[in-house]
Amino acid sequence: MPNWNNKPPEDLGRSGFRLIRTPTAHPITAHVLSENLVGCNTHYVGNRTIPCEAPHCDACESGIAWRWHGYILILIAATQETAIFEMTAKASAPFAEYYERTRTLRGCFFKAQRLNGRTNGRVLIQTKTVDLARIVLPPPIPVEKLLCHIWNIPPADVTTADAMTRPPFQHTQVDRNNDIPILRMPPATPINHHVPLHPEPQGNNQHAKTE
Repeated sequence: MPNWNNKPPEDLGRSGFRLIRTPTAHPITAHVLSENLVGCNTHYVGNRTIPCEAPHCDACESGIAWRWHGYILILIAATQETAIFEMTAKASAPFAEYYERTRTLRGCFFKAQRLNGRTNGRVLIQTKTVDLARIVLPPPIPVEKLLCHIWNIPPADVTTADAMTRPPFQHTQVDRNNDIPILRMPPATPINHHVPLHPEPQGNNQHAKTE
């Protein structure tokens, strides 16, 4: 027997996360929710990214090139949406440098944009340190578990140590937009995102590199 209601659940619009990349038409600004970057080698097969499962990997055996991708959980400034942000090895450098200075990525405010407006154009990422005592962020969720859900892999089969072992393979990546619902998360407390980011990094707390 159905459980009838007069209105939909309040969290109906927050039932999952998207896996996103740097947009082509406009920049994206967001806070990082993850403590650190998580990466793994991937293949592009059947119009989607899948993880490399070497030494027993069908894609490798078929001669399909692999490439390292990094992932973090973010809170998008404009929409307060929580999403998984994907980047290449070169684009991830500012986050690696930020972590070396602060020993955490959580709370890092960043801006990512494509320099020439093309689908596979170079990515510029600028980071800025934010006072964590002045903002309230949603709790972090392990990105590995979210990606395993997307890739239909038992989480026990993937470890962070295995994910970071191989360097990136350079090849052209085809654009795709994946809107994949996965796990439920409580709504976030609104944050003041008026943190200036300049076209060129200034001072010791701003770093930028291109993909």
